[in-house]
Amino acid sequence: MMMRRSGYPTHRHQRGAISVIFILTLPVLLAILAVSVVSGMYMLTVTRAGQASDALSLACGYAQQADPRVMDGFLAYYQPAFVTSKDYDSGPITAARRCEISASYGFRNLMAGVLPKGANKQITLTSKTASTTRLDLNSKPRDVSLVLDISGSMSGRLPLLKTIINTTIQDIQNQSNNSVSKVRIAVVPFESGVGVRDAPWLPASKGRVTCVDGMSPQGVAQTVDDLGALPGMLKISTQGRCISPILPLTKDFAAVRSHVNGLTPTGGTSSYQGLIWGARSLISEWQQAWQITPVASSDLEQHLILFTDGDDNEDYFNQLVNTGLCQVIQNKFNIQMSFIGFGVNNSRLRQFEDCIGNGKGKVYDAQNTAQLEKFFKEALHTTTATLILE
Repeated sequence: MMMRRSGYPTHRHQRGAISVIFILTLPVLLAILAVSVVSGMYMLTVTRAGQASDALSLACGYAQQADPRVMDGFLAYYQPAFVTSKDYDSGPITAARRCEISASYGFRNLMAGVLPKGANKQITLTSKTASTTRLDLNSKPRDVSLVLDISGSMSGRLPLLKTIINTTIQDIQNQSNNSVSKVRIAVVPFESGVGVRDAPWLPASKGRVTCVDGMSPQGVAQTVDDLGALPGMLKISTQGRCISPILPLTKDFAAVRSHVNGLTPTGGTSSYQGLIWGARSLISEWQQAWQITPVASSDLEQHLILFTDGDDNEDYFNQLVNTGLCQVIQNKFNIQMSFIGFGVNNSRLRQFEDCIGNGKGKVYDAQNTAQLEKFFKEALHTTTATLILE
């Protein structure tokens, strides 16, 4: 008995049908693929444009200007690889100090031929945001000690320094009116020595400026050990002639500006004295000795900024650094230090770097008046927290 093979023609017929269906649906599949690819590119470009506009607005808000080089740098950073064009548009900075920035990216739709008729060949996406900045002092209380060189070599430079300090303090005050009371500033001028007037812990200074020696009669090591000791436990010697006294910590910014304006250049350079008394102006025991109530907060930040335009007349600065004074200031008393040198030599800068060590401070090397202004404002502004407000 013979059997008929009926399956073979049936299978061939099925394969042919599948081929026809595939050919008929191929354009649809390609269109779906094209839509998926373009959608992915679209979503990525939307995301990157948003990130770019946010970054541009934040940068503009911080600097209060739309610097083209900065703007182009951010656009290039967030630009997807397939983007063929990029641009930004900055609106005017309003009275509210807002920076409105639009970032746009464009890319060519290489699959327009398989998309529905009328699909764009060039796709451009734009995102716009605005930001403003303010210096906010609400978060943490801060004490700042300005240790300033007023030696004879500062005669021609002191007016500039006064202007820089005054404008910087006024800037902080203008931008932080609601919380400026949380900032206290001390001014510690130094020359051949450091002077005090009407210090409660030194009767000899009543009604007159008296030079005080921060060094212990027992030497450098004892000086480091005695840094935070109460005045009554020390034998503080008075010597020489000082003109401009210390202004203890105060939240009266008008008093700070007035005191800075009254500084008079004279004498030699003893920055080690300024460093000792600058640190003591921030130490709580010495604040109490000045009849100032220390801030009782674990969030308190303290910052010593020392400015000078020359070398010390003695070698005590090196000796104190080598004996660990800077580590005591930073680690024991949690005081951050920064140094600003104005036209000083490399060995002086190394002194400052050795003093800071691995601390949080910074050494600034100003070679001209523009750099001095920039560095001083930067150092003083490290005592504030910059918030970007959306």
